[in-house]
Amino acid sequence: MQSVNQDRLSTNSRITLTAFVEGLYLPWTKEERRASTSTGHRQIWINHLRDRVGELRLREFRTVDASRMLRAVAKEKDLTKTTLQHIKSVLSTIFTCAKNEGAFDGANPIDGVLIPWNAREPGETHVYDLGNELQILDLLPLLAKSLIATAAFAGLRRGELRGLEWTDYTGTELRINRSMWRSVVSLPKTRASRDSVPIIPALAEILDAYRRSAGNPEFGSVFRSDGGLPINLDNVMRRMIRPALEAIDLPWHGWHAFRRGLASNLYAMEASDKVVQRILRHSRPHVTKERYIKVFDRTVLEAAEKMQKRIEELRQAKEPCRQLELSFGDGVERPRTALSEHSAFSRLAASSLSGQQLASTLS
Repeated sequence: MQSVNQDRLSTNSRITLTAFVEGLYLPWTKEERRASTSTGHRQIWINHLRDRVGELRLREFRTVDASRMLRAVAKEKDLTKTTLQHIKSVLSTIFTCAKNEGAFDGANPIDGVLIPWNAREPGETHVYDLGNELQILDLLPLLAKSLIATAAFAGLRRGELRGLEWTDYTGTELRINRSMWRSVVSLPKTRASRDSVPIIPALAEILDAYRRSAGNPEFGSVFRSDGGLPINLDNVMRRMIRPALEAIDLPWHGWHAFRRGLASNLYAMEASDKVVQRILRHSRPHVTKERYIKVFDRTVLEAAEKMQKRIEELRQAKEPCRQLELSFGDGVERPRTALSEHSAFSRLAASSLSGQQLASTLS
């Protein structure tokens, strides 16, 4: 067995990066990673990396090679720093896999790669606040209304909306047991994601009405097409949601804007970071705080108004002290000296004369 392994490693030591990725890494992602992740890595490899590596051997790849590749991709395709970070992450995972397969030894060459500083900054992410969401819900038919309400009031992701079944709904909570990407069903994104979320009465009322309209099913997908298949969210967006938003001049920011909106709405209502993290089912609290919570404009204005009010309070508190100082000062007669009566002395307060200049002036 040992000699067989040694032969395999010896062969792998001469393998090109392209041969390793297409012969081992991409098949590995298909087996070991979520379908959406595997497809994303394949697309990044094909669209941004494959044509740039040529016949470079895996063991010859250095940090400088990855750095040059990222700079070239950023320059030619005008990609954002976020997309470049994704490309870097894929490269890093390739070499982590290679190390585990014995095809590469030493430090991961991607660890020291820098994202080009002049690459384009990512666009601003958006949220829908509670007022927007209620306005949208009033305009939609029951299917689209139920989808939006579940995304906005329970924070489900796209795949979790499509994977939701009636057995997951109790009337007071939703149990998140599966996610669906295209036709592939898998577990939710993380262990923390495989949890339940509370259902507020406003959402329960909408879901119950939708269930009655569908004939009170007990099993199967909650959101499904007329043919019984899980719903295509893009079709619902194009046919029902976007026209309704256009009628009120409200832009479509994507399904995830409702999940971000839930975090931001809860935060605006003074829910703790830990509570918001729990409802969104994030593994780490910093993800919730840094990427999901958006401070609405009115909240910023209120904060500025509070600061202005505090400034005015401090000024008012200081005013009696100032009046006392002036009153005390008015009752004191300052001694008059020859120096104080000299015209140069009065000019000293308004100038920056050096000692030599002052002596010359006074003489």
